[in-house]
Amino acid sequence: MSLYQQLADRLQSQIDDGIWQPGERIPSIRQSCKTHGLSPMTVLQAYQLLESQGRILARPQSGYYVKAASPQVVQHTPSQTHYSGSVDINDLVFEVLQASKSRDLVPLGMSVADPTLFPHPQLGRALASCMRKLDPFSTVADLPPGNEALRRAIAQRYASDGVAVNPQEIIITTGAMEALSLSLQVLTEPGDWVVVESPTFYGALQAIERLKLKAVEIPVIPGVGIDLALLEDALSQMPIKACWLMGNVQHPLGHTMPDSHKARLMALLNSHGVPLVEDDVYAEVYFGRERPKPIRHWGQRGDSLLCSSFSKCLAPGFRVGWVVAGPHAERVQRLQLMSTLSTNVPSQLALPAHFDSRALHAKALGSGFSVAPGALFSSQGQHNHCLRLNSSHPWSEQLEQALTRLAALIAAQLGEK
Repeated sequence: MSLYQQLADRLQSQIDDGIWQPGERIPSIRQSCKTHGLSPMTVLQAYQLLESQGRILARPQSGYYVKAASPQVVQHTPSQTHYSGSVDINDLVFEVLQASKSRDLVPLGMSVADPTLFPHPQLGRALASCMRKLDPFSTVADLPPGNEALRRAIAQRYASDGVAVNPQEIIITTGAMEALSLSLQVLTEPGDWVVVESPTFYGALQAIERLKLKAVEIPVIPGVGIDLALLEDALSQMPIKACWLMGNVQHPLGHTMPDSHKARLMALLNSHGVPLVEDDVYAEVYFGRERPKPIRHWGQRGDSLLCSSFSKCLAPGFRVGWVVAGPHAERVQRLQLMSTLSTNVPSQLALPAHFDSRALHAKALGSGFSVAPGALFSSQGQHNHCLRLNSSHPWSEQLEQALTRLAALIAAQLGEK
């Protein structure tokens, strides 16, 4: 665990224990640096993390203060577990989504970003390029579990965050909803009980209704996560077969579970032998300097399923998602073959755009400046899709011109693919 995360967890525990009361000023950055022997940047990262979780509030020229809980949120949060023998929500979801499709409406009810923020021109060029070079046999080769290069790229993305994932455990799906639904199917039979948060993402309730499962709704502690005491009671009393939870940027409350809470949650599920179906689709829209780790990172049994997609951060219309299925990978593939057969092949091929930083390095030298290609930092020639830039030089007209030329060279190389 990073130093700033350790400090954030320590301060959060102190707030939970009442050492720092709502409205009180917590130690300044300088004081915390002296007390804990940390750098100002590390302390600032910890404070920014707590601020993003709604635990503290920054006041200009004053410092950081413990944030009071919102009475409106606390008042309407369920205080006890709710057992639902059946779920009936699809009609309401359909009605709300249909009503939200009009461009004349201000879209405050939709859980998607402004469509103009996504790189549609670049994605279009990548898709057109892959279609020109499409191997006819890829329509067979990229059947479940999906395109190998894409699965390796996803695994590398997790590895860069310190999360170990084997590419063979990854199955490409048609968006995250298919990944989540398939995950529930491999763990349950009609009539089984599944834990969800309250409030929870309506898609979880839709899947439970469609699969004829029963829901156990456990209240969420705003800013923290699912109530572990109530969850333990439910696990002890009921034959729970799975838990569908969101650890990062929970929908609809928006908070991210502290790492300490994620660890306790996984320990609890492991002790009862109940697998987790983790909806991590919003992990890329975090606030902070580091992407938060999924709950699965703290798992010991290895039977949890981690689901995500590119829909909320890169390409919503491409409908490319995945599930890290672990030991359930083969069963998920079989279920997918019986339902959707496979994910759209061109969409899979269009995402892992190739970038050659060594070739860019050579062109940069010819243009009067240098870059450090990513392959320089690996004995195996890895990371060639990356480059490193020196940002310590004072700003100048010469530096601005070099960066402008660098941007043009990158655009030209990507446009050639």
